Amino acid sequence: VSITAYLSVASKAAGFAALMRFIYVGFINFDQSTSSVYNMLAIVDWKFLITVLSVITMTIGNLVALWQNNVKRILAYSGIAHAGYLLMGVVVMNQAGIIAVLIYFASYLIMNFGAFYVVQMIADKVGSEELDEYVGIGYRAPALGTTLTIFLISLTGLPPTVGFIGKFYLFAAVLDSGLIWLAVVGVLNSVVSLYYYSKIFRNMWVRGVDSENPNIKYSIGAQVLMYALAVPTIFYGLYATPLVAWAESSFKMLIGR
Repeated sequence: VSITAYLSVASKAAGFAALMRFIYVGFINFDQSTSSVYNMLAIVDWKFLITVLSVITMTIGNLVALWQNNVKRILAYSGIAHAGYLLMGVVVMNQAGIIAVLIYFASYLIMNFGAFYVVQMIADKVGSEELDEYVGIGYRAPALGTTLTIFLISLTGLPPTVGFIGKFYLFAAVLDSGLIWLAVVGVLNSVVSLYYYSKIFRNMWVRGVDSENPNIKYSIGAQVLMYALAVPTIFYGLYATPLVAWAESSFKMLIGR
């Protein structure tokens, strides 16, 4: 797997973990009866600043991804958009918001790493990451096409995948906090992401049905890792209880309770 996949997940996870810990310890009043959680340094409207940053990040990431013809760059810019979604949970920053961010983190780890892994497998065989090289991939390598489709559906946030669970908890936390307009912006951005992911779907399954290119072969080890990422993407989309329980226990550790 390329270093891009690792950096797209690990660096983002470390950055958001540090950000949440910093904000929760430094700026949040632990008295749950308080109507606003951002109480220290009240001269700065931190909630507004993070809200604006969330909207800008998810919107720019998705709009730039629309114009890409390189699949790895599409995933890279969509990763920027996903950082914007995660910031929605930081805007809320109560128990529901933090748990939602943790659930989204876990789902993003599985589906994004899986998508990058399959894209790298295809690139190693066809020698390119360009979208045009994906024509007929679903028929030349059905397992690769199917698993990449699962990962992309999950990245979009559609059921029955773990990405849907992540976005469900995230949007629910935002709606519960009264930020209906922010949830609407998030949903609209998800629709945009569906458009550019669908370009990959179309090339893999609609175009090149009668392609005479040779089938793509890959090792057993590569298949094992591919399925090891695809199975939990579906499993946690159908049965999210273990994921939610992990997020709740992690929240207690975060606040030291």
